[in-house]
Amino acid sequence: MSSCLQHLEWRGLCEHLDQRLASPLARRSSAAPGSNDSDPEASAGASPEASPGTSPATASWARSNDPAVVRRWLSEQDGLEAAQQWRTELNVGAELMRVEALGDPIQHAARGATLEPAELWAVGQLADALGRLAPLLSPPDPVVLDLASEDTKAGHRALLDALPGLVAQPELAAILTRSIALEGPQGEPVVADAASPALARARSQVRSARQSLVRGAERLVRRPALSDALADKFWTEREGRVVLPVRSSGFSRVGGQGTVKGIIHGASTSGHTLYVEPSELVDDNNRLREAQMAARAEERRVLADLSARVGAVAPALTEGLDALARLDRIRARLRLGEALAGHRPDVVSTDHKGAALSLPAARHPLMVLAGTQVVPNDLRVPVGGGLIISGPNAGGKTVALKTLGLCVLMTQAGLRLPTEAPGVVPLFGRVITDVGDDQSITANLSTFSAHIGHVIEALQSAAEDPSGTLVLLDEVAVGTDPEQGAALAEAILRRLSGCGASVVVTTHYERLKLLATHGPPGAFVNAAVGFDLENLRPTFELRLGIPGSSSAIAVARRLGVDERVLTEAEAMLSDERLRVDVLLQALEAERIALVREREQVQAQQRELGAAAARLEAREQRAEQQAQSARGRAHEAAAQQLRELEDEIRRRRKQLRKAPLIAAPDGQVAPADADARDFARKAREAVSRGRVPAAPAPGSVPQLPEVGDRVFVETLGAEGKVLAVKGDKITVQLPRAKTTVDRSALRARAAGPRAAPRPTPVTPPSQVAQYFGADARPVPLRLDNAVDLRGQRADEALAMLEVFLDRALADDQEAVIVRHGHGSGALRRAVREHLPRLRHVRVHRPGLPPEGGDAVTVVWIEG
Repeated sequence: MSSCLQHLEWRGLCEHLDQRLASPLARRSSAAPGSNDSDPEASAGASPEASPGTSPATASWARSNDPAVVRRWLSEQDGLEAAQQWRTELNVGAELMRVEALGDPIQHAARGATLEPAELWAVGQLADALGRLAPLLSPPDPVVLDLASEDTKAGHRALLDALPGLVAQPELAAILTRSIALEGPQGEPVVADAASPALARARSQVRSARQSLVRGAERLVRRPALSDALADKFWTEREGRVVLPVRSSGFSRVGGQGTVKGIIHGASTSGHTLYVEPSELVDDNNRLREAQMAARAEERRVLADLSARVGAVAPALTEGLDALARLDRIRARLRLGEALAGHRPDVVSTDHKGAALSLPAARHPLMVLAGTQVVPNDLRVPVGGGLIISGPNAGGKTVALKTLGLCVLMTQAGLRLPTEAPGVVPLFGRVITDVGDDQSITANLSTFSAHIGHVIEALQSAAEDPSGTLVLLDEVAVGTDPEQGAALAEAILRRLSGCGASVVVTTHYERLKLLATHGPPGAFVNAAVGFDLENLRPTFELRLGIPGSSSAIAVARRLGVDERVLTEAEAMLSDERLRVDVLLQALEAERIALVREREQVQAQQRELGAAAARLEAREQRAEQQAQSARGRAHEAAAQQLRELEDEIRRRRKQLRKAPLIAAPDGQVAPADADARDFARKAREAVSRGRVPAAPAPGSVPQLPEVGDRVFVETLGAEGKVLAVKGDKITVQLPRAKTTVDRSALRARAAGPRAAPRPTPVTPPSQVAQYFGADARPVPLRLDNAVDLRGQRADEALAMLEVFLDRALADDQEAVIVRHGHGSGALRRAVREHLPRLRHVRVHRPGLPPEGGDAVTVVWIEG
């Protein structure tokens, strides 16, 4: 197995996993060989890769052949992914970064030892991280979990089972956070004053005693009588006591005028300066020392108390450490899957009937992580079957082989795979590889001997565990006579297949390419990697079902090898081999032509589909514009009718106040009759010009009551009944009140109101007349103009946007913006801002009748 890990570069993938660990705790445990993912269940069925020659990175990420264990690892990532979506306020990586490896300090505290401030600080960070990350195990709302998919629910349960120790320790976190603080430029952990009232008082006494001592020392330094005795005008400390630098000639044991009496604590190198504790400062120094000793004693008591608190919950903290390390490893797996844009594979047992390794559009993981452009390929190998990959050198055969093997190892480690869709991976118990050249002079191994050693291992494994063995052979049986090597390779493959092992090989041997047709029925399948002979570069595409040509002579010809050499080489080939090679090349050329033709057909189909969609959209827009135009015309006529009716009412009022003019009996006064006749003609004109609409739903109500909702068919609007006088019904519409005949109404059933008719918009042909070279002035109305004069630029632009939104909602398409002349600043601001608004189609300065350059006319559209 160790050679398999080396051949497939498993260590490189583990290093990528290690880079995605956040906590020092998990990074340190990953460097310990055989850590086995901190998972006791992983040992059951785990792959035995932790050999003496195995690197720490390789051994730290366990793999398992137990489907239940692997599925659990995959589900844990699903659960963490869902938890991070539910708890977006939690930065899991930042919290994990604070957690140190604290196994020893916690055990020391459990045994009664006193921890140092730095250790207690780290324990406090651990307790705080546990409290912050504990909410990951529960969604913010139980309803969220109820509505989640079954995979998410299973992932949530798996995460709960994986992290039983993720339990908050709020009391310990609070007291450690309060009691231990970081001080100094390096952020050294120290016991804080808030740790206890006694410590706060003791430190206050230390500060008071030190201040008194410093004041006394400064007074002595400034004393004129001692100026000659002092070597310098400062004080310093020796052995924690304040001293003065005194000249040797100025020191006196008995004291005297102009000398310093006290205790000598040191001298300069030359001996000319003595560091003396003056007798005047002895008591102050003693008081400071006593206060410091009291403070240190209280600090030790606080540390002992905090350590006892840590020891009391040591088992919970140890479980918490394990939970956070496991959480970090789950997160590393998840982050690697995200970097690969990976999918969760479907894990099956090799004993499952019809089981097959299937990887849709797989890419080599390490190449993806390195940022290399990778051509995806479909890989499929039935359990007990064989896949023979052929084709030119540098065409991607070995990459396909390694991709398949590495994906198998990744699945065993519970990792998502770099495939386009979820793949199916049987959990092989043994993966035997022969990739590269393992020759060794010191071990007396030739190239052929090294290859045969791996083949022997594969044959033994196939005999012991047929269905659980996957064999990957790169250029099987090379390094010897080609004819004998090909025969030996065929015998090896037949033997492995006969035992029931799964085999994937790369080869240039023609007789191996024929195994798919001449070998055991259904045992082997050909696959070919592509090569572009015109451009002399590999395509790296793997095609299942056909063999590939080595194309050595063709490539040499394109590279410029002497034609006489190539002709002689072709003459040396047997007719059968030459025909096979030519046939394979012709088959490849035909396949490429078919692929190009299919791409052209697909491109044409996409163009036709896009053209059809554009045509349909154009037709829909034209129909909508036509309907809007007809609706707008009808609305304008209806508005005109309402205005005429208002004018009639005003005339009636005037007539009532004016002297009565006699009229024949049974007739209406001439002026009133003229008004009614004019209104009748206008109503008839409106009715003739109205576009026939689909019959309104509902029936004519038998006897409407006040408060009923009805639909006025003639006006195309819904309203509420205000009054009923026989067959004359007064209805309050959204914008007006009208009286109509009962036959013009349609009843509305109880329930939701019918959707209102879409607001018609002005057709482009009507708006265009106000713009262009022959533009006409826009008629000025109260609802189509806004006055921005006198406003500041920012306020004016805000008013402009509100006005345009309201005008758009009211179906105004040509509006007038008044900004005045002034300095021109407001005019520039308005005209520079208009093109930034998405519903502004075009704008122009006003015409002389509109106000000239003091206004701007705007065309808006929805």
